Order: sequence, then C-alpha cells, then structure tokens
Amino acid sequence: MATIKIRDLEEGMTLARDVLDRNGRLIVSAGENITGKHLRMFKAWGVTEAGVEGSNGPGKTEGNVPENFWEKVPTEVRKHVEELFRYADKQHPAVAELMELCALRKMEPV
Repeated sequence: MATIKIRDLEEGMTLARDVLDRNGRLIVSAGENITGKHLRMFKAWGVTEAGVEGSNGPGKTEGNVPENFWEKVPTEVRKHVEELFRYADKQHPAVAELMELCALRKMEPV
C-alpha cells in the first residue's frame, strides 16, 4: 500500500484504507474501487491523499511532486508564491497543495 495524492489517483484503483474527511467522517470504505464520482467527492470534501493497493508509491507516479520540491524551485518563483500566499496557513494541506501547483505553473515554459 502507498499513499497517493488525489491528483494522481485514477479510476479503478482499489482503496487500501478508509477515506475520511477532515472531521473523521467516512467518505469511502477501504476495498472499494475508485470511480470518477469518488474523485469528485474527495476534492469536494478536501481530501488530499488516499492509501491505495498495488501502487508504486510516492515519487513513482507521474505528476507527483518530489519531497525536496522547494529546494529545486528558482528563488524568484519561490518569492512570488510566498507573496501570493502571505496571509494563508501554509501548513494546511490544501494551501500547501495550491502553493505547489502555483509554483509548477509559474515554472512552465510560456
């Protein structure tokens, strides 16, 4: 089992453990195959990751941000993202995810 970010989940993957919202309420039970409806529910309820069976694990899924992501971000991009999120709780999983996406978008070639 590996924990995968929501953006890397695909329909047909099998959940290895229950998916809970931020308040601990059950959204989808372990053992179920992920559907498009599940993916939409995860996003709506603020779920950022899920444990799935038979996965390659973090770092092996296309699009997954590496652990040392911020070390590789150019200084000007990092400063820009920090300025955009200056009033946000950067420790919140959703905000951290948005910051990563913003930095990736800023680094894309024009």
